[in-house]
Amino acid sequence: MAEFVCKYGTAAGDILERIYVADNEKNLREQMEQQGYYVFGIQRKLQATTVVKSLLSFNRRKVTDKQFMIFNQELAALIHSGLPLLRSLELLMERIDNQEFSSILQNVYEKVKSGTSLSEAFSSYPEIFPRVYTASILAGEKSGTLEQVIRRYLSYMKISIAIRTKVVSSMIYPALLLLLSFCVIGVLVGYVIPKFTEFYAGFGGNLPLVTKGLIALATFVRGNFILIGIVVIGSILAFRVYVKTSEKARIAVDRLKLRVPYLGNLWTKFSVSQLMRTLHTLLAGGIPLVNAIDVAASSVGNTLISKRLSNVSQSVKEGDTLWSSLQQTNLMTHMAVEMVKVGEETGSLEEMLRNISDFYDEEIDTNLTNVLAIIEPVMLIVMGMVIAVILLAMYYPLFTAITTIHD
Repeated sequence: MAEFVCKYGTAAGDILERIYVADNEKNLREQMEQQGYYVFGIQRKLQATTVVKSLLSFNRRKVTDKQFMIFNQELAALIHSGLPLLRSLELLMERIDNQEFSSILQNVYEKVKSGTSLSEAFSSYPEIFPRVYTASILAGEKSGTLEQVIRRYLSYMKISIAIRTKVVSSMIYPALLLLLSFCVIGVLVGYVIPKFTEFYAGFGGNLPLVTKGLIALATFVRGNFILIGIVVIGSILAFRVYVKTSEKARIAVDRLKLRVPYLGNLWTKFSVSQLMRTLHTLLAGGIPLVNAIDVAASSVGNTLISKRLSNVSQSVKEGDTLWSSLQQTNLMTHMAVEMVKVGEETGSLEEMLRNISDFYDEEIDTNLTNVLAIIEPVMLIVMGMVIAVILLAMYYPLFTAITTIHD
């Protein structure tokens, strides 16, 4: 028996998420459907041991973004050519070099062959096929526009990857500066200061307090280097396990991210941009608004923001407008709320959502450029000051001794 997190809809229109114990996912899904529920997704609940294994594993991802995009491009092309879905999956399994991905597609093929829908088969592997993707596939199956839905998701994925790549590339230089700082300080503490320690051995208590402190620190680090490494690595892994297994910890960490000056605002804008672009993709694919909001909210990386956005789905379901529900979250600018309002009133909501995401992407790019323009010189100044203090603390007794000899 295992625990599963089940998200389902009731006949009254409520969307619930509960934890159930069952032998496997298939049996649980059948039980839920027999009770009259509409199952949106079932995911096996992660246990602490599973999380630890995943954290300690240094293997690459099962399926890279590039492999996933190529798979979808080929799937859309095969569907466009008129091939049946099962035959398309067969051909894709033969073409894919990634053995793990090919094995997963084999299981998907068997499920589809036995009568399971493609979206349901994909939803069995949430670590490979995101909820946004499976929801889009479901809409494509129901509307008969599977090829168009896949191509629309590819466009969404390309934009998301481009934004993420730009953010990561922008942080490379500051990261290198930080790494260089640690390397320089490490050389000073591990090699240079011990040499001075031997030289100053005869000074006794005449050394300045800062010099004594640095010598004591260098001696401690050299003598307990392995123990310090074990403690640091162990603490990092323990913290990651705690955050991975505790929702309260994830919320606390995400709340802290949002409170970081300037960077918190940047993170919020990134989450809202992700929400708007996901909503646009789902609505354009034919997903109902309430379900689209629910899926889009769960796809946002920040747990705290995701929880606040989940209230939007409930408000819209109760009859409120989307723009007023979004306004109550205090996450969006007045301009973005007004654009959603105009989109609802004129029937051009999909286009407005895309425009909002583009607007936030431009703001993110501008703000990120400004942040980096500040961070880089600040890091250089701090790095120079730390190194200068270390060198001054070590050379000051020598300068004092030379001055005394001259006097």
